[in-house]
Amino acid sequence: MAQAINEAKLREWMEKLGPRLITISTGICRDRHQAEEIVQEAFIKLWRSPPDAGEVAYTSWMRRVVTNLSINALKRTKRPGALPEFSQDPAMHSGDRPEAQRRVRERVDLVREALERLDPAKRTILVLRAVQGLSYDEIAEHLGVPIGTVMSRLNRARLALAEEMGAIERENEETGEAPAAYPFQEYRRA
Repeated sequence: MAQAINEAKLREWMEKLGPRLITISTGICRDRHQAEEIVQEAFIKLWRSPPDAGEVAYTSWMRRVVTNLSINALKRTKRPGALPEFSQDPAMHSGDRPEAQRRVRERVDLVREALERLDPAKRTILVLRAVQGLSYDEIAEHLGVPIGTVMSRLNRARLALAEEMGAIERENEETGEAPAAYPFQEYRRA
């Protein structure tokens, strides 16, 4: 049995992991308020029953708990919501020309809308890789699957994202809205 965590240590881990865990959960369940509740629930689980491997396992264990709780919450509610701001693109925040900023915003909006349309499993693996920056090994450990499975799931998720982005562009063209720039050309199917 693992050693219990005192309140001071729990607070330390909450400060250290909390923001990243909220980002993971928000990326999956698409609701910031719900994500905060999920992360709080995960920290309660950590406090009550920490992993047997001790503090070295807290980060990966908490990511797994938050991911699972987020997917379960999404399945229960089936509520659409807005995805968080994922853009780390300096063009969004720099003094670049307004036209360049507009194109970047359109691209970010296109990706966000396409992510919203994906099923939770595909959205989860993309969030873990692209937003959280986890390596294939870390994702494999996090999801409890072999690295080859991570690679194939990530590939399928990228293809699905590209298909959704193409569908959104076609819908925009049909409705007369300005199409956004397509950021993942290498994944686009002919």
